[in-house]
Amino acid sequence: MISSRIDNITFSGTMEIAARTIELKSKGIDVIDLCVGEPDLPTPEHIKKAAFEAISANKTKYTLNTGIKELRTAIAGKYLKEYNAEYFPEEIIVSNGAKQSVFNVLQTIINNNDEVLIPKPFYVSYPHMVRLSGGVPIFIETKRSNNFNPTKEEIEKNISSKTKAIIICNPNNPTGSIFTKNELLDILNLAMEKNIFVIADEIYEKLIYNDAEFISVASLGAKYKNHIIIINGVSKTYAMTGWRIGYALAPKQIVNGMNKFQSHSTSNACTISQYAALTALTYSQVTVEEQRKIFEKRRNFICSTLSEMEIISFVEPSGAFYCFIDISNLIEKYTSIDNSKDFCLKLLHEANVATVPGIEFGLENYIRISYAKSMDELKEAFVRIKKFIQNLN
Repeated sequence: MISSRIDNITFSGTMEIAARTIELKSKGIDVIDLCVGEPDLPTPEHIKKAAFEAISANKTKYTLNTGIKELRTAIAGKYLKEYNAEYFPEEIIVSNGAKQSVFNVLQTIINNNDEVLIPKPFYVSYPHMVRLSGGVPIFIETKRSNNFNPTKEEIEKNISSKTKAIIICNPNNPTGSIFTKNELLDILNLAMEKNIFVIADEIYEKLIYNDAEFISVASLGAKYKNHIIIINGVSKTYAMTGWRIGYALAPKQIVNGMNKFQSHSTSNACTISQYAALTALTYSQVTVEEQRKIFEKRRNFICSTLSEMEIISFVEPSGAFYCFIDISNLIEKYTSIDNSKDFCLKLLHEANVATVPGIEFGLENYIRISYAKSMDELKEAFVRIKKFIQNLN
């Protein structure tokens, strides 16, 4: 009935939890949803105003498939100003969100049975995107002692003659870890040596906390440029998830290929959203810092609260808005819980708190929570979580 390539992938791992959360909420049950990976804050007013102005000016027609030149020029300007990296509009393509950008890249560069390296834990869609492109995901085992960032040795032992690319998420979803300069240089030097691509998903670049330093691969030297494909967008930085604007910076030949692929699939991204994104990138960035500080306050509360719970531990996040929590002690101690999915379903139905099982990110015995919620909701969620753990048997 359906193709094998579709039959061989699954729905997003969060779907079951999300469906049960919706069902409980429909019954009037107060569920606190810590699954959602999007800012709860509103899109800033000046960005919304730009969208209204675009509509009033009848900027509602098709654009160039790659996106309006003004937006691509603004993206190039951002990378020159912030990372001293020279890109031209012809090396940039705008798509329907960063997720679509990753998908389009893989469709463009992957031949059947090419291998793509994916460090664990990973963003849930990466392996499925690779499979849909005809490729083979190769998972890199990482260590918590290194915040789950892959080392040169861990990467190198997984490279074969079929390796085409490695995908890194920096800051990482689900851990919130960020890469050091030396870690990135190790990856880029390997990429040059082995002639593979580094697909760097940097969608959380502006959500960095407590004086941690984010380093874009774009900033590490022009000599790496032909091996780098950068994924970014406006969703997380500007609270614009529903506007669906992502973009990729890549060698011109790859952008041309993505342009061809996109011309036969989605065509251009929403015109109105493109003009809103243009304003987001070129207007004052004050709201970016204001929103970052809100997330930083929440992050610090989460870390402080989790530190008081001796039976669990966690990876301290430096970026994004997630925390990856180790529940292995709970699984070992209590017979009522066999794995991370059991824990999340039990927590949802008994404490009305929704979280994501770590197995969906490739690691068992962990859960992911999002702190893209109000402080009041986070405080209440942890009252429930603590009570839930106390009542386990």
